Amino acid sequence: MANMTGISSYLDVIVEPRYDTVVYPNTGAGQLVFFAVPKGQGNSAFQTGPAGAVTAKTLADTNMDLAGQLPGGYNFKLLGFRVMPSWDITDSDLHFVFNGAVFSFLIGSKPFLTVPLRTIPQGNGPFGSGASMNSFGYPVLGNSYSIAKKPLDILQTQNFQVVISWPNGQLMPCTTTSAAMVGGHLIGVPLTVFLDGYLYRPVQ
Repeated sequence: MANMTGISSYLDVIVEPRYDTVVYPNTGAGQLVFFAVPKGQGNSAFQTGPAGAVTAKTLADTNMDLAGQLPGGYNFKLLGFRVMPSWDITDSDLHFVFNGAVFSFLIGSKPFLTVPLRTIPQGNGPFGSGASMNSFGYPVLGNSYSIAKKPLDILQTQNFQVVISWPNGQLMPCTTTSAAMVGGHLIGVPLTVFLDGYLYRPVQ
């Protein structure tokens, strides 16, 4: 991949992750693909409107404007990864989701990281008596799977994705009763992936 160092046209650099939320369904799943559905499409995992209302994905779910890529003029220096389960996920569901799962980050069709999902911390969330399991590691932003010593450059319009898979078999159905709802129906538990790093964007 090309290196972004010395690109003078990028005058705006902000510390802001790229993130996306996918629901692991209460019927089970073989794999989940992140960053494939942008804002304004699909179903939001966080339906806060009237009962039965269905809305597309919003900034509560993702800050992706395009499916699987950054817009023209935008580039991203990737420094690390975090995975955030729903804060009210039950211990049993947390075990189902993380134990036996594999986290893969791909640019194009090439994997650049493949590790057990349980090695990717959350870096935020509730912490303390009875909540340490749900916090999935100390709740500080610096608690991420860091690749800062060898960062990756994601260039404009370059396809990328995160895939979480269960190679030993389908994910067990979830049991968390206050999970994501769509149209008044329980659909599963939200899972958010964060790509931490620097966003390079043209001056507006």
